[in-house]
Amino acid sequence: MKRIKELTLAVFSLSLLTGCGGTNNSSGVKFTYQDVDFTPLIGSATNNETYDYNALKVNPISNIRDDFAMGVDASMVQEIESLGGKYFNSGGQEQDVFQILADNGVNFFRVRLWNNPMNAVGDGYGGGNTDARSAIAMSKRAQAAGLNVLVDFHYSDFWADPDQQRTPTKWMSYDASEVEEAVKSFTKTTLNQFHNAGVKVNAIQVGNEINNGMLYPYGKIDWNDSKAGFDQVADFLKAGIAGAKEVDPDIYTVIHLANGGAKDEFDVYFSALTERKVPYDIIGVSYYPYYHGTLEALKSNLDNLATKFKKPIMIMEMSYGYTTESNAYTANTYNSAMEDAGKYLTSIQGQATAIHDVSEILANVPNNLGLGIFYWEPGWLPIEGAGWATAEGQAWAEYGDGYSSTYVSKFSDGLATWSNQGLFSYTGKVLPSLATFKLMRGTQNTMEETVTQVRSSSIEVTLNIAEHEQMPTTYSVETNFDAIRQAPVSWNTIDLAQLEVPGNYVVRGTVNNTYSVSANVNVIENYIRDGGFENQGDTDQLLAPWIIASSSPEEADVVKLNRKPQDVRSGISDLNWYHSSAVFTFDVKQEINSLPSGTYSLKTYIMAVAKSEIAHDYLDVYIEINGVETLLSMKDKVIGWGTPENYYILAQIDNISIQEGDQVSIGIQGQGQPGAWGHSDDWSLVKVN
Repeated sequence: MKRIKELTLAVFSLSLLTGCGGTNNSSGVKFTYQDVDFTPLIGSATNNETYDYNALKVNPISNIRDDFAMGVDASMVQEIESLGGKYFNSGGQEQDVFQILADNGVNFFRVRLWNNPMNAVGDGYGGGNTDARSAIAMSKRAQAAGLNVLVDFHYSDFWADPDQQRTPTKWMSYDASEVEEAVKSFTKTTLNQFHNAGVKVNAIQVGNEINNGMLYPYGKIDWNDSKAGFDQVADFLKAGIAGAKEVDPDIYTVIHLANGGAKDEFDVYFSALTERKVPYDIIGVSYYPYYHGTLEALKSNLDNLATKFKKPIMIMEMSYGYTTESNAYTANTYNSAMEDAGKYLTSIQGQATAIHDVSEILANVPNNLGLGIFYWEPGWLPIEGAGWATAEGQAWAEYGDGYSSTYVSKFSDGLATWSNQGLFSYTGKVLPSLATFKLMRGTQNTMEETVTQVRSSSIEVTLNIAEHEQMPTTYSVETNFDAIRQAPVSWNTIDLAQLEVPGNYVVRGTVNNTYSVSANVNVIENYIRDGGFENQGDTDQLLAPWIIASSSPEEADVVKLNRKPQDVRSGISDLNWYHSSAVFTFDVKQEINSLPSGTYSLKTYIMAVAKSEIAHDYLDVYIEINGVETLLSMKDKVIGWGTPENYYILAQIDNISIQEGDQVSIGIQGQGQPGAWGHSDDWSLVKVN
């Protein structure tokens, strides 16, 4: 059963997820912080924006570690200030931004570091242009306000993330062994620069969101044949760790991946690092609620990591939107359409609740291994020039050349993408949500989270009576903490009695014994079991009743489950196929027996790479009856990746005649060129007469 208008079926009670946090810290990793009695650095400017700083609702977290990192990545600050931006405390006074952060409970500053984020004539690539000089300058200010410092080595001249890990220009002519030495040398030299400037670096990241490897092409992981890629990545990580430890044997090292709700991906990755004896200290995770799955998925991943690898865990990046406002200098990534996936309202309170919920999951990680959280770019003000990338930066990211006018002319300067997720207003005044860090350690009375309204007055439900599916027992509601939770719903028994034969019905219900709602119910007799891939466990391995009938290359993981919200048509899972470096084939099917005689319709939805980009040689949905196949070709119909409601294409075979006793299989098969990919979701085989 899937609810068409809801992006997840996960049941989330109004009480937060809890676990067995405990007090034991078996890893030996422990941060210490300096008490700094700083004199407020107050400027002459004022800001008269008004916010109710007393209205914020944040409950204390009783079992949070004493050394829990309440961190921010505020790497844009120096660039913002150089362009005229200012920061203001709750009283409206201009004040040093790091002091404002410290006053609100922040104790850790994370700064990204690029090797050389500028072209041959010194034109910056944007995004803060954070080289060693600017990173050290900001770190000194943060340290003066009592914040610890974590340096995020991207080992690139510009943004490094799961989609892009371009090797620094200076290293591009090196062989792999020379790149390893360069990683070690650059790490050591840079940390010595911090040390010589009087900055104590408490921890570093050896790479940023290195899910698919680092320093391409040397350390790119081919997930269909990952051994060589992991071997090289492990050597790069060891080199960075060695360089850091030669400067300070007590410095902590972090290995950081994105996609925090992907349990299987993290398990495979850190198992590979363990096998290769990479001596890191901390596991780092990015978790953006609207991108990276449910809180339940995050908790499952973090608990597994702590139990299996016995390393402390930090959320290195998270954020949430507080407004949908734009101005001439914004190109906001977050929008209110992400609320249902993110599970919070777009508001200051929603931000605070998101920070609190993720921190509470960390506090309850087994063996007290939840070590901290970093909010990403709280001070990115949307002012002229403060964009995510200049034209030069985009040319370098795309072509490896940020100087050539041929390449640079293809782009215009990018705008600020994160300002509506900041913890400061667009004019630089601190928002009440920044105080979440302080309040999570507070002694204030606990406030009850209560339902304020239902998310919508009606929902769309599809029920498959062939699998004896029932109406949902919970319903999406909004709460006084600006969260989207699940509350109990009871349905009218007279209306429920109708749902025994296929058809369209309206079922009335009551949510939380208070709110009247209705469900538009499409009752079908779908003979495909688990047609939405929702009952497949918590790994990415495909399970019965689905069968991988064939897959080539045989040793490759060509077919798997996918749970990224931006890829799934409905629910939380879909079927995914891909191979990065070889021509591949696959055939996924389900055998269906004991069908009654009649005429049937087979449907599924497919989102796959457009034929103009990378070809599928064939991509067919099929039904096989007594060994005879009927094929529907989809290779020329798919249109690429985008919002699921617009880019999933219906594949439908009608007028299928089946007699009782026929042997029936349905499925999808394909052959793709290297790099081809696709998703399939929401299968049905319905008797129409």
